[in-house]
Amino acid sequence: MPISDSAADPIDADIGARLRQLRQARGLSARQVARQAGVSPAYLSRLENGKVSPTVSTLTRVVLAMGETVAAVFGDATAGPVVRRPERRVVRNRGADDYLLTPNRNGRLEVLETVVEPGEGSGTTAYAHPGDEECIVVLAGEFRLWIDGTRYDLSEGDAATFPCRTPHRWQNPSDSPARLHWIITPAGGY
Repeated sequence: MPISDSAADPIDADIGARLRQLRQARGLSARQVARQAGVSPAYLSRLENGKVSPTVSTLTRVVLAMGETVAAVFGDATAGPVVRRPERRVVRNRGADDYLLTPNRNGRLEVLETVVEPGEGSGTTAYAHPGDEECIVVLAGEFRLWIDGTRYDLSEGDAATFPCRTPHRWQNPSDSPARLHWIITPAGGY
């Protein structure tokens, strides 16, 4: 079952507030952003008010409609070169959690540790986003990845690399959580 836009987590209020702040800073109306992102103005309002938890694909479309990257939603990372476990920023989607392992979003590299719950995924529609390259390394479990329509079944120790702008989608097809490292260049491409 893919990740769905449904009942929100407390962290969604922070994400929603940041989305509204970014939209208003750019002088964009909710209607403009909703139309460009392919969502209804009512949905965007619920998102900005923390009432729904967006899929990765939906969140990406909304921030791209504002001319931003997903990383911009999460503000400044830690200033130093080390990110301690308790300081990791987390992005919670329904069924998947992304933990930011790199401190500088203006750098050349962004590394996420992602945990995908059984049966969850990005949805049935492929998405693409700004950036140069992505590399996914499966640390534990099974992971199914579609790149430009071709399906790849990955397991522990497997890796896949592809351009960020190539349509892709993903899913955990197993009964156990999948743990991955997701590496993206440049930082903020996610």
